[in-house]
Amino acid sequence: MSGRHEATGVTGLDGVDRADLLLLAIPLAFCAVYAVGSLITRGYTVPVAGASLAAAAFVADGLFWHPPNEA
Repeated sequence: MSGRHEATGVTGLDGVDRADLLLLAIPLAFCAVYAVGSLITRGYTVPVAGASLAAAAFVADGLFWHPPNEA
């Protein structure tokens, strides 16, 4: 994943990079926070804002705190 191709079929988490996990965590965080927020509040503005902030935290982590390395 993420540019690495192995000759053998890798199953499990051995071939998963941090960037791949971040790409998975962004929509999962958005959906989870939106679901909880929509159960707590009636409107859609607050859940979308909270979900966007949660997803933005993962984006900022992937871009600024742990930027991708040139391989």
